[in-house]
Amino acid sequence: MSPSPTPPLRPFEGFALAAQQHASATALEIGQAHWSYAALDSFSRRLATLLLQALQGAGVPPQGARVGVLASRSLAAYGGSLAVLATGAVLVALNPAYPVQRNAQILRRAGVQLLLVGEEGLEQLLPLAAAGALPDAVVAPLSLFGPWAKDLPVRQLLDSTDLASAAALAQPLPAQFPDDALAYVVFTSGSTGEPKGVAINHGNLAVYMHNFRALVPTLATDRVATTYELSFDVALHDMLNAWWSGASLVVMPERAMLAPARFLLEQRITVWFSVASFAMILQKQGLLRPGLFPLLRVSMLCGEALPMSTAMAWAQAAPNSAFYNDSATTETTMELAFYRWRTGHSEAHCRRGVVPIGVPFDGHDHLLLDEQGQEVRGAGAGELYLSGPQVGPGYWADDARNACTFVALPGRSGRWYKTGDRVERDELGVYHFVSRVDFMVKVRGHRIELGDVEHALRQASGVDLVAVIVRPALAGMAQGLVAFVAAPTSEDGAAAAGLPSAASIRERLIGLLPKPMLPDEVHVLDQLPLNANRKVDRAALAALLAAA
Repeated sequence: MSPSPTPPLRPFEGFALAAQQHASATALEIGQAHWSYAALDSFSRRLATLLLQALQGAGVPPQGARVGVLASRSLAAYGGSLAVLATGAVLVALNPAYPVQRNAQILRRAGVQLLLVGEEGLEQLLPLAAAGALPDAVVAPLSLFGPWAKDLPVRQLLDSTDLASAAALAQPLPAQFPDDALAYVVFTSGSTGEPKGVAINHGNLAVYMHNFRALVPTLATDRVATTYELSFDVALHDMLNAWWSGASLVVMPERAMLAPARFLLEQRITVWFSVASFAMILQKQGLLRPGLFPLLRVSMLCGEALPMSTAMAWAQAAPNSAFYNDSATTETTMELAFYRWRTGHSEAHCRRGVVPIGVPFDGHDHLLLDEQGQEVRGAGAGELYLSGPQVGPGYWADDARNACTFVALPGRSGRWYKTGDRVERDELGVYHFVSRVDFMVKVRGHRIELGDVEHALRQASGVDLVAVIVRPALAGMAQGLVAFVAAPTSEDGAAAAGLPSAASIRERLIGLLPKPMLPDEVHVLDQLPLNANRKVDRAALAALLAAA
């Protein structure tokens, strides 16, 4: 898996080469709608021309321009992402299912200069404009702007009529992007209530694609499922993995999330990549029967600790599949460590009933530091630090966070990413995830800062003393969030009036937080337990929850 020098291909170029070789093959399937490589190539090139026209009209050079894509599981989402990457602009994905306030924060923080919107995102345009977050140029390639659009305070509105007259972009401009040119910025949960943007450049992405394709080659005959929204960086992995190989990308609809096995079988999926909770749900439902997925050739689960029992059941259900547990960190370009499951062998490698996360790709340095900042040599536990070509340039416009997270280590060359993951290294040099060392958790594959959720909880309740804890389940992993609010009291200790009910607080949170960050439960207590340091005693809250 040793990486060669950065390959010349950039995201759109890899797709364009496959489109030349597999013009009539199916590139994209969304429900009953199919697009060939030739059709998707034509659409994305014409849309790229339209984006360049809009950027030129705004007086913004394409390379480095931030272009938002507000779309979900549609041609606008996938073809739009290709078009942005073809122009040399920076892709900033937004989720139409997120609250308007959340998307407004991302648009402002990223300084998005052009917004590409699918039909599924149109209803957010007026609220985003009211929030003062809409850029001066908006492109809706598959829609017609109606009379309502006159109220949008933008200089340029381009729609399907403009796309129909746009010429196809002859080639990506420039043909070769520098390694340090940004490819995308993905926004994740931030501890201050503001989402934080993780920037990845073209050099990072090229090395990742080289490493991954050397590990798990995709075939032109494959049917590659994609389960993720664009706002999850691994969605881009699915696109490039399929489209650099001439394979078909098959989009899993939202309604299929509750019955993933049916989707896998009916769509004849051969390559599957999802958060581990999909497999855990199937296991909990008793559906992971031996031989259930005979067509699966490659299976990858990521995003959260993978229980050994689930891995064993999945391996039996997909007996013809190469099966990997992946360690995902957005800051190191999607996935950096892979562990291949081998039945009859891997069971002995598991610790605490959880599958190892493997080791990082060759060409990357990795080490553990203990709580005193001393390097852990050989087998042992500590915080994982990473260095190498997949480590991104850092957080968008956040020098303070960068200084704390991307560091120099005494006696070590290079720049190191402080992952915040506490891991164990076994006698074979294989890593095992233990926990987060900071206040960030993973819930159903999504990285969440508990401080971000507590910030919204304070807004929703009007109370300062709040706490959010995780609800552990299989193998001790977080399966949900539970919120606690201390009921305000008057000076004499009596309950003060005006506190919303627990149900009302949760309803307000729906307008403040994306669905993955919503607490499953909200409890209003007379007071929150405090420890000896007068801080909220989270262990006592967990005990209270367990006793309920």
